[in-house]
Amino acid sequence: MKTIIGLTLLLSLSSNAQQSENLLKLGSEFPNFELEELNGSKLSSSSLTGKVVFINLWFTSCVPCIEEMPELNKLAEAYKDKVEFLSITFDDVEKVETFLKSRDFGFRHLVNASGFLKNELQNKSYPRNIIITRKGEIALVNDGLPFTRDEVTGEMKPLPYTYFGKSLDKALSE
Repeated sequence: MKTIIGLTLLLSLSSNAQQSENLLKLGSEFPNFELEELNGSKLSSSSLTGKVVFINLWFTSCVPCIEEMPELNKLAEAYKDKVEFLSITFDDVEKVETFLKSRDFGFRHLVNASGFLKNELQNKSYPRNIIITRKGEIALVNDGLPFTRDEVTGEMKPLPYTYFGKSLDKALSE
């Protein structure tokens, strides 16, 4: 009986993961949204039409999210005039503002987005990075920068921001 319950649970989890992955499928249209910015104004996906957009899904107590931020900041600096950089979190304004007092994260922040993250994106993985083309299509879905071991210190560190360069350059050239 335990085997049947375990198998049923495993199939259910696998089905949910596949459903989420299918929602963010390469070449599919990114869901429309209207989300609250850190300053209280609203940002609509329609205002991003014709732009290449890099989206980072994160939250303030997510260790891998925080570890990749320095490289994401370098990415935003390298492509600042060509790409719109957005972060989307379920955290509220106060929590994000408090976080940003002690850490630099140079993206445009969309907050209080739990409904969008849960219902429209069905996201269960953090961090997650998504590149959207000028046509609004998904060009890349990535579960955070991959980590590699530093040969000198043996420490695990995220790969450099240039990891996303090829995908962004391709989206910009289309």
